Amino acid sequence: MATLIPTLGSCVSRMTGGERKLAERLEQKLDDDYLLWYDVPMGPRNTHQILHTASLVAADLLTADDKDDDGIPLLKPVSCGREGQEPLIIKLPSLQAEAEAIADHLAQAHKEGFAWGDMAVLCADTKTRDLCARTLAQRKLPVENRLGVGDFDPTSNKIKVMTMKVSKGLEFPLVALPGMGHMPAAGEDEKEAARVFYVAATRATHFLLLGVGGNGDIGLRIQKLHDLST
Repeated sequence: MATLIPTLGSCVSRMTGGERKLAERLEQKLDDDYLLWYDVPMGPRNTHQILHTASLVAADLLTADDKDDDGIPLLKPVSCGREGQEPLIIKLPSLQAEAEAIADHLAQAHKEGFAWGDMAVLCADTKTRDLCARTLAQRKLPVENRLGVGDFDPTSNKIKVMTMKVSKGLEFPLVALPGMGHMPAAGEDEKEAARVFYVAATRATHFLLLGVGGNGDIGLRIQKLHDLST
């Protein structure tokens, strides 16, 4: 199904970076004043609850002037989100325990109708990424660990595991973010950690799962927001 939408300049603020790049290539090939867009809904696809959590956690670290790598305003208006479920917060003593709990929740989500390919586990670093991929594989869940560019197949019916930084421009109905209680890492800029968290959290369109065990500022902010700080 194709949809005609106005020119790029009038809708670019509502596109992800990946959509914008594709739209620019399409616009170059069209002679009239319209873009031909195939099955891509415009505007925020996140729920109000996901946007609310992501925005409040990063509230005093990011501003309306912060932009992504493509120059698009980073923060989305919370009012744009549709209604959905509150994010699920997991507070456990170790990353291994978080990975195991995430595996259990993803297996249950699959029983409830989510396709494996609709799920993603986005991690702050490669160590956590590999831990999660290994744990999912041990539970006999179909998993695709994105070690490099060639390791990502968006059409495969497998749980996608990758670092947060390479998830930009992607979207999944169900996203798990382990290790939020370890952000920012030692020596990492707090604002940069907030930016990475915000981008990763808003990759989820329907349901967000957050692992907050640890004493990192991002995890503590999430705990405080959801009354789990004690």
